[in-house]
Amino acid sequence: MPHPPAITPRPFHEADTAFFTGKASDERVTRFIGDGQPWDEQTIQERIRAALQEDPLDSIGASRWFLAVEANEPVGIVVSSRKDAGVEVGYWVSPDHWGRGISGAMPDAALASIPDIYLTRELFARVDPANAVSTKLLTRRGFQLDTHHEGLDHYILV
Repeated sequence: MPHPPAITPRPFHEADTAFFTGKASDERVTRFIGDGQPWDEQTIQERIRAALQEDPLDSIGASRWFLAVEANEPVGIVVSSRKDAGVEVGYWVSPDHWGRGISGAMPDAALASIPDIYLTRELFARVDPANAVSTKLLTRRGFQLDTHHEGLDHYILV
C-alpha cells in the first residue's frame, strides 16, 4: 500500500490569493460548496479578507486558513472557522492532485493542529450528501453524522 503524501499545512498568506482564486473559480472544486457554482470575484475577495483578518480565536467567526503544501507546491487549502457549535473544518484539493491521497492527508494534518489552535476538540464539518469522497474521509477520521440541515449533512468529531 502506498504511503500517504507528506502534506505540510502552513498559514495562508496574501501571496496565496492566486492559488485560492484558481480553486474558488473552478467548477470542479466548487460543485459541492454553496450553490455548486464557481465563486464571483467579490465573494472571493470577501473570503480572502476574512481569512487574513486573524480575529481572536475565541470570537465567533474567527477563521484560520492553511495552505496545504507538498514538496513546496500548494496542493490544497484547509479552512477552519469558529462557530457557536465548535470549529468547522473544510478542505479543498487542487484537481491537479486528485486521486493521490491528498484529500485524506489534508484533514489528517488539520486534525493534528486545529484542536490546539482553537483549544477545543469540538470539531465539525458540513458536507453535501452527494460528496461521497468527503463523507468517507470524515468517517474514517472519527467524524459521525449528527444531523441533516439545509441540504447538508453535519458531521461531528467523536
